[in-house]
Amino acid sequence: MRPGTTSNVGRSVFLCILLAVAGLPAFPVSAANDAKEADVRADIVYRCYNVVGEFGSEGVEACVKGELSAMQALKGYPREAGEIVQRCTRQVQITGGEWAKSCVDKDIAARDMKKE
Repeated sequence: MRPGTTSNVGRSVFLCILLAVAGLPAFPVSAANDAKEADVRADIVYRCYNVVGEFGSEGVEACVKGELSAMQALKGYPREAGEIVQRCTRQVQITGGEWAKSCVDKDIAARDMKKE
């Protein structure tokens, strides 16, 4: 390299550092939430592998998609169903999100029938 010219290697290193820093969460709370969500996803994959792994990767993939969908649905219930959701999700690591969602749906339906 000639004197007075910039190094492409230096630019590449700077760019890598910049991209790495840009990928870091802005707040520690966000990082904690991301870690918790990653743990939940890992638990789902592990549980699905143990439950339906004998049926191959398609079975595990279908299980994971169903669990993730159920977990997302559990976040969307109204506040007045909070006590039911909390009770049904206590054992979610063992029973799974689909079971917890089914529990919530049945309990809400039963509660609504009592009101009528």
